[in-house]
Amino acid sequence: MAIRQENAGVWYHWGQAFCNMRKFDEAIACYDKALELSPGDPVIWRRKGFALLKIGRYDEAAASFDQALAIDPENATAWQRKGYALACLGEHKDAVACCDTALTLDPRHILAWQSRGWLLGVMCRYDEAADCYEAVLAIDPDRRSAAWHRERMRERRDLEALAVEIREAERFIEVPACIRDVVAERDYGNVALARAALRELVGRAEAVAVHRS
Repeated sequence: MAIRQENAGVWYHWGQAFCNMRKFDEAIACYDKALELSPGDPVIWRRKGFALLKIGRYDEAAASFDQALAIDPENATAWQRKGYALACLGEHKDAVACCDTALTLDPRHILAWQSRGWLLGVMCRYDEAADCYEAVLAIDPDRRSAAWHRERMRERRDLEALAVEIREAERFIEVPACIRDVVAERDYGNVALARAALRELVGRAEAVAVHRS
């Protein structure tokens, strides 16, 4: 790994100061100056990537993390942040792969678990997303945001299951509007009741059909 040239360190610390002040354009300019002097420093590439993320320049951020990873491929945070950049570009499958790499390197990387959970939720893979937030809670039981997101993923899973059951039930009965409305209005609080009612209605219809036969 390259040793940071002295003047590069000055520019790097200026970049850090601007980041702390949320002046990300100025920070990026400083990191660029530092990289002119120490292009083989993965820390500067990572910090530049972080600043680029903050101002929504996701393509450039991903490229900065690629540069960092070419020098230091075992940095879990660089993989996680590259995944976040790719997610913002809509490249969800590749973003999940980046999170997986980060977690292979550091199984207790909370941000990688959270990013993976968010991505899987976007991809409607709700059980897997809930498992990611469960992993966060195993590391930090007091992280309330993870508990909140885990429950939201379970709610979405159950709502999707109700939608599937409604489509299947339509072959046998006319599904009441009040049950359809639970899905249409995303009424998570009544999903369990709606599923139970729908199953009872389908059961009655099947019993009548058997009796008639």
